[in-house]
Amino acid sequence: MSTVASPIPQHASQPASDTSMVLRGISKRFGATVALDDVSLEFRPGLIHCLLGENGAGKSTIGKIAGGLYAPDSGTLLWKNQPVSFRHINEARARGIALVFQELSLAPDLSVRANLRLGNEGAKHPFSWLHHEAEAQQVVQMLSQLGLTLDLEEPVKHLPVATQQMLEIAKALVRDPALIVLDEPTAMLGAVEKQRLFKALRAWRDAGKALVLITHHIEDVMELGDHVTVMRNGKVVDSFAMQPAITSEEVLERLTGKKLRVAKQACTNKVDGACTLQVDDVPYRNGATKSLCFGRGEIVGLYGVVGSGAENIPRGLMGLNGKNHKFLLNGSPYQAGSPAEAFAKGVSYLPAGRASNGILATLSIRENLCLTQLGELGRFGVVSEQTERARSRSLLEHFKVKYHDSEDKITSLSGGNQQKVLMARAMARAKHLLILEEPTAGIDIDAKLQLHERVRDLTAKGVTVILVSSDLIETITLCDTVYTFYEGCVVNCYENPSLTDQPAIVSDVLGQDPAADSSEIADGPVTRSIA
Repeated sequence: MSTVASPIPQHASQPASDTSMVLRGISKRFGATVALDDVSLEFRPGLIHCLLGENGAGKSTIGKIAGGLYAPDSGTLLWKNQPVSFRHINEARARGIALVFQELSLAPDLSVRANLRLGNEGAKHPFSWLHHEAEAQQVVQMLSQLGLTLDLEEPVKHLPVATQQMLEIAKALVRDPALIVLDEPTAMLGAVEKQRLFKALRAWRDAGKALVLITHHIEDVMELGDHVTVMRNGKVVDSFAMQPAITSEEVLERLTGKKLRVAKQACTNKVDGACTLQVDDVPYRNGATKSLCFGRGEIVGLYGVVGSGAENIPRGLMGLNGKNHKFLLNGSPYQAGSPAEAFAKGVSYLPAGRASNGILATLSIRENLCLTQLGELGRFGVVSEQTERARSRSLLEHFKVKYHDSEDKITSLSGGNQQKVLMARAMARAKHLLILEEPTAGIDIDAKLQLHERVRDLTAKGVTVILVSSDLIETITLCDTVYTFYEGCVVNCYENPSLTDQPAIVSDVLGQDPAADSSEIADGPVTRSIA
């Protein structure tokens, strides 16, 4: 018997009978893995339909079937009340269906304009300069819907990851689709970019488009969702219309099947006065420059919108930019000319952008996992495969990665399990300092809590962690100290932050919080300690 979603109350702007897409009894297997098991759903115009579930629950597979990337093994797909069978993604696009991928699929060396027009060029216009101008106007109009003003000829590789994520969304919408499937669209967005996207999603919904939002962020569901479907092990286990009385705790319980306590655990590892890392010449909002001390066993969050300067310290530590501060690592001057040099000095790094900056798609899980550990696992650069396999099994078990064989390609794993592998690789090399950028992007609640525990295990050994995350809830709940940034300067410092600090932190990073008492700032950032 198929699992049928409960009736979906229609958004006021659309008649209830106008159904965009219906999935009936859809099943899909990948080898021995059952991705979808007899699933039935419907996505209607004028609604934002949220798909929730743990990694491997089947959410992304549904999106890829709806978007024409995968064909179901069995079941029926209806589009506007007519059976359809998409042979590839272009057929779905031609029908008015857009799929926004979780991983970036931009051409990094092409311009903003070329990326948004890629695949939509059409026949060559006899008056090419007029055609080029029309293209530019269309791109500008699309970007404006997402609140973006960009140089159209800028290569996208020069843009921040969050801006690239917004371009990924814009690219999928150039053809003005009727159904939009977005897979973890907010995973790499900061507070400002997220609100711009939410504004656009609401406008598209009110214009009568059907939207499917695949997400792990409960706060996104609470803010945007008209209907929620919860999946587990390839099946629909719950499907309900959002109502004002439904709380985030209730959604979490439906998602996990158990009561969860997502609460901050106080760090007891910080050694007072012991700086693992000292950062000199840090600009403050009042124009002064001061030093920051990151304590041994401390988790320090650097929070700001894209381009705020929060990324300068991590990139300087890894030798990735020319705006280096003066660093002291364990009391000695520190400078790295490259990530490899930083790794050799005990500073490990997990960059944002799993597909572009993390995994090596052609290599196995084992090879990806052991890539940075070859010097420790063997002598003179020679490592036996048996040693690598043993090390891989240990790390995969410790990080609770769901996999079949460590010799399988890393792309055989779900996105969340790929992220666990990258976390395991970064943490295995961290001797003094671990830098994490968007460490839990695109993974489910349980997996996020597991990774948080692994981070705390590491700090218990005295390793200092720097977190740069667009997820404000994660930043607050995981960090012992949070520094907020605006226009390259520190605004405030929050020690032992709590969720009640959210409004103040958002105000800081948006530049809306006027400078507090100048005498306090002159001696350092304003410290708001929460008992």
